[in-house]
Amino acid sequence: MASHWADWRAYFILGAGAFLALYLPQPILPILDRAFHTPPVVTGLTMTVALLGFAASGLLPEGDPAGTFRRALWMIVGGSALAAVSPVILVLLLARGLQGVGVGLLIAGGLSDVASRHSAKVAGTLTGAIIAGSAIGGFASRVIGYLALFTDWRVAFAVDGVLVLAAVTYALPALRPSDGPSPAPAADGPLPWGLILAGLGILFVNIGVFDLLPYRLEGAPFHLPQAEADLVYLAFIPAVFTASLAGWAVDRMGARRVVVVSAGLGTLLLLTSLYTSLWTTALASVASIGTTTALHTCFSGAAASHGRRAVGRYLAAYYIGGAAGAPVAAAAFQAWGWLGALLTLVSAWVLVAVLALTSRTSTWRGGQPLPM
Repeated sequence: MASHWADWRAYFILGAGAFLALYLPQPILPILDRAFHTPPVVTGLTMTVALLGFAASGLLPEGDPAGTFRRALWMIVGGSALAAVSPVILVLLLARGLQGVGVGLLIAGGLSDVASRHSAKVAGTLTGAIIAGSAIGGFASRVIGYLALFTDWRVAFAVDGVLVLAAVTYALPALRPSDGPSPAPAADGPLPWGLILAGLGILFVNIGVFDLLPYRLEGAPFHLPQAEADLVYLAFIPAVFTASLAGWAVDRMGARRVVVVSAGLGTLLLLTSLYTSLWTTALASVASIGTTTALHTCFSGAAASHGRRAVGRYLAAYYIGGAAGAPVAAAAFQAWGWLGALLTLVSAWVLVAVLALTSRTSTWRGGQPLPM
């Protein structure tokens, strides 16, 4: 039990440490606008480039797992240092791309590590630890970004780099023990296209929802100031528990049932926001990130059990879908309002559930072999 808890803690800290770097610029984009004298459409690329870097990392060959972990860590830390001294926006964009690739390699490596080093009976729980850590790391990343409101945006990037270095350095020895050879990764077989296609529709919903929520909260009938509207990011805290719960449930009921229940419940809770109130909006925001982390736990773990190449392709699809969520949701919102945007977004989760039911490669469950 003590060893299991130590493993869970290491994977959780790995996920949190990696994601500390990913979302930092999001709350300080207006500050970066002024610092670099760039329009929002250009400054916003600091987020887009990092997400595309994450997606691109899924297409790279793994190489030696232990070496990949180390290189990924120094890509993130080096990117933080470069971001902190960026003289022009192009240098900052380069730094963010470097960070995105590093984060992607760490997460893919961690998921693959679970599949190769641990019993299938605890694989769901440990995969849930990585996804739970990434949720709290994403929240903490935004909090670190707010340092720029009190000091300087360069200080925020520098502090972030130090924290990433500390967290990931703590986690790595538990993942890849220094004594003896690294264990063989899960064997690569045929790519599980059902899992990969499902990846396109998971983060797609969450990015779309959280991109639209500020407009909904700042507009009629709420008219909230930005500082209060930003409190919506507190919804990321309960996602730690939904990811952990999903991982626990996968080990006992199988990923397919968890996907269908999560997608169905998440869709219903999102639709409650059609009733205009702050309570239903808050519930929808929690449902959005909570369902996303639950689905991500199921599909990323199933993909990892098919090998490093499969989980890399799945993560690439996951972030490509996320990048598409913002413009698709914005177009639907502009054309049909909140109802049209919600129906567009939740249709993706319905398709994810259908893929879980129809794809043989989605039957991941602790102690059972996976069909190929």
